[in-house]
Amino acid sequence: MSNEQPGDLMSVISEVFAPREVTLESAFEDLEATSVTLLRLMVSIQSTFDVDLDVVDMFTVANIGELVQLVEERIPASK
Repeated sequence: MSNEQPGDLMSVISEVFAPREVTLESAFEDLEATSVTLLRLMVSIQSTFDVDLDVVDMFTVANIGELVQLVEERIPASK
């Protein structure tokens, strides 16, 4: 699929939460994330990075840093 790099992950996340400022320490609660926002974020990450996430993943991470770590662990290695 896409050849995006993990460093671009923050760009994808920031785009979903724009115009709010997003950092690794940002909690979803502080970003006023709703279930719809989290689902949009999940789909954006899946399509950009070809990574498997499910709805439960989105509700078990506490902040952006934990999400980034989870996604980076699941990004398929370059072929």
